[in-house]
Amino acid sequence: MTASSEAMPLPQGFYRYGTATGAKVLLLHSSQSNSGQWRELIQRLTPDYDVLAVDLLGYGRAPAADVEHSDAFRFTDEVPRILDGVATLWGNTPVMLVGHSYGGALALKLALEKLLPVSALAVYEPVAFHILDAKDPARAEIETIATETDQADAMLSTEIFVDYWNQAGYFRALPAKVQQLMASQAHKVSMDFAALMGEPHKLVDYRLLDCPVLLLTGSESRLSAQTVAAQLQQVLPQVEVEQVSCGHMGPLTHPQLVNPLLVGFIRDHASAVAEVGGD
Repeated sequence: MTASSEAMPLPQGFYRYGTATGAKVLLLHSSQSNSGQWRELIQRLTPDYDVLAVDLLGYGRAPAADVEHSDAFRFTDEVPRILDGVATLWGNTPVMLVGHSYGGALALKLALEKLLPVSALAVYEPVAFHILDAKDPARAEIETIATETDQADAMLSTEIFVDYWNQAGYFRALPAKVQQLMASQAHKVSMDFAALMGEPHKLVDYRLLDCPVLLLTGSESRLSAQTVAAQLQQVLPQVEVEQVSCGHMGPLTHPQLVNPLLVGFIRDHASAVAEVGGD
């Protein structure tokens, strides 16, 4: 992996790779993770693209989220830091945006509200739970998980969360140091749930998202994530859908399946942007 040769200082928790003259790619990770989850994808993109991977608030080297109560946290608390960093490094240059899970739902907001000049969007199971109807079994499932994690201590809360998105026993099989690190991030996971549930956009609003979208899903994922993806598929006007033979954490557990799809989408739409710019 080769860091970009640009000398401009990076904001805390921002990492830049590749070639400064390449098309811009912004990577947003999932909850209980950090920008390092994209390591293999970054290696694939570095030769041709200007890549920016961001640690979201409370993860990696990013600052902690500055809210008094976790249930008051919203995407509007997460967004300004991203916008400031991107504007500083890239100005108003078109961006191809990639997001997974929480980062995918955040990416949808950035594109829908045109907070960034997004030319193309690729998301792996964006957990935009706010689009689910209150009576939907998928919403009941994820609300149960959210309640269980809120009522447990940090270690048990993290075990419930990690096992839900992976499989029973997954968390306890991790090294003790990894368990402790993840448990230290449990408070931000609670904030992430609050943001995902509290986002005001309705399903119908996503009909207005007017850039090309690659929507990736895992065949072995949870009902909550699969239902969100299925509903988004019905309303996104320029959506391409691919299902991958893995679970919700596919970008980490099966990068060899997920990343070729992301790279192909990025390559196709980088070419399209270049052709438009050359006209």
